[in-house]
Amino acid sequence: MVEESNLNYDNPVAAALLSKMGYTDRERTELKVQFLFMLLRLKLDPTRQTLIMGFFDTYLQLTDDEEQKVKEEVKKMSGTEADKVMEIMNSYERRGRELGKLEGFEEGRQEGREEGREEGRKEGKLEAIRMVAKRMRENGKPIIEIAEITGLKMAEIEQL
Repeated sequence: MVEESNLNYDNPVAAALLSKMGYTDRERTELKVQFLFMLLRLKLDPTRQTLIMGFFDTYLQLTDDEEQKVKEEVKKMSGTEADKVMEIMNSYERRGRELGKLEGFEEGRQEGREEGREEGRKEGKLEAIRMVAKRMRENGKPIIEIAEITGLKMAEIEQL
């Protein structure tokens, strides 16, 4: 059983470090529920709340099933405190999704830049090959020979 005395001090750092003390699955979800109520009692601004929640979640990494159990435990409780805890959990999840979207967007932009650079290099090489093929054609080389050397199609060489 999670010792309530350790959570009654309203010290979120202590609560986060408690998570490393080898609790059972049931105790881990209980610890998270108690931590969320402590967070509510602290009446922190959203930035500090997110920071402390992130710190806690770093030390107490619950599975998706355990997180679902935490939600179920909070939903079982009645009163405005339980509603406020659900708001904290929902806003934290929402911020996490938004952060994930931003990270994904930035990663996509980076991949797009890399693909664009690679495509540019390929296009530059192809343009150089076309210039060589054009010069070969101007010097009277047979189209079939130019195609073999450059890898270009004969129809493309004819248009040069």
